[in-house]
Amino acid sequence: MNENNLEYLQNTLKYLGFGESLNADLKESIAHGPEGFKIQSPVIEMPDPTKRVALGFGDKMTYLLSFSKSKETDMYFFNNYEATLKKADMKDVISQTFYINKGKGVTAKESYNLLSGRAVNKDVVLKSGEKANLWLKLDFTEHTPDKGYKIDPYGKNYGFSLKETVDKFNILNMEKPGFKDQLLKSLERGNLHEVSFMKNGKETTGFVTANPHFKTLDFYNKDLSEVYSKAIDKREPEVKQEKDKEQAIAGEMELQGGEKKGRGR
Repeated sequence: MNENNLEYLQNTLKYLGFGESLNADLKESIAHGPEGFKIQSPVIEMPDPTKRVALGFGDKMTYLLSFSKSKETDMYFFNNYEATLKKADMKDVISQTFYINKGKGVTAKESYNLLSGRAVNKDVVLKSGEKANLWLKLDFTEHTPDKGYKIDPYGKNYGFSLKETVDKFNILNMEKPGFKDQLLKSLERGNLHEVSFMKNGKETTGFVTANPHFKTLDFYNKDLSEVYSKAIDKREPEVKQEKDKEQAIAGEMELQGGEKKGRGR
């Protein structure tokens, strides 16, 4: 057995969010030396941020990982995995195959977010060999047996900037150290992120996720009922804030100047 290859594959599984629970099955499969093999994950219940669903009855994910052996050496490659989601409120399951390129690809948690209808931001290698940063979203209206659901890509030229979009809305706690960076990274992974925001002048606690297709953010209440984005209070542009600050300082200086002249008479 190629121990270096085994260690590389185990690290790859860990990096992609599968943890170490499949390591024993991986080692045993490689030890038998087949041309290719598959490993089935156990059923994984996903965390419920709303705490609406009783433990054991939430969304469930399973993964079927596919490996192949090199034709020239004793090395094995992690080719792809089929992710299957059973939603808590649905009878049917939905599946999609995600491909791995040199140990990188959509992570296990990101596959759950994609199957849940959210967008994920990834650095990818195009067929031309060129690297690109894209937002990916599954199109559940278009499906083929060999390719699964169509993946809609949204690149830089599409005109969606997550940072600029986040800055438009009055999301609270943005001034806290590290809060904004954490929010941006979470939204890039396709997470449903819990935040407090101002809605029609009132503080509301709920969730937010990125929507690159419509170049906006999707907001939800605590019970995951959607909030119309136009009802979310907007944050004043920083340029205007700086201009207002400069005008306030100028007015204060002018007032102080007038007071000095009055005392001099």
